[in-house]
Amino acid sequence: MLPKHHYSAKDSATFNDSEWIGGQIDQLPISMQKKVAVKYSDIYLKLTTEEDKKARYRANTWLRKTVDKNKVTNKVGLF
Repeated sequence: MLPKHHYSAKDSATFNDSEWIGGQIDQLPISMQKKVAVKYSDIYLKLTTEEDKKARYRANTWLRKTVDKNKVTNKVGLF
């Protein structure tokens, strides 16, 4: 699942966050994935409309911290 708004191939063929963002969101519990994708999209869109030059960095940092705090880890015998 990808956020509606994020830094992607349409923004730069060289740098594309789509794969990384998708991989991060996939580490979250399924019940959180849509909510986090929508929140990421809101953060990224708000910052880019404010012409924040670090919008991509700040949105990705928020996502990384959210995933670190909430990610599902495979534990032997649980799945």
